Amino acid sequence: MSSSLVVCEVDESLKDKLKKFRFRKETSNAAILMKIDMAKQLVILEEEYDDISMDDLRNELPERQPRYPYIIS
Repeated sequence: MSSSLVVCEVDESLKDKLKKFRFRKETSNAAILMKIDMAKQLVILEEEYDDISMDDLRNELPERQPRYPYIIS
């Protein structure tokens, strides 16, 4: 009795962007900020940051709305 519960799917264009982002050549800090589109039940890209410090990224995050960062430093 094995079944999986799918809460949200990941947008296909976001999947491609994450793959490219993971294997990028630059050495600066970078981040991708994702959020969930509740109407579509889809994880989508909100913003992409290049050469950003952790403190600056923390200041960019909203206090009351969940966001999911993917960071490479």
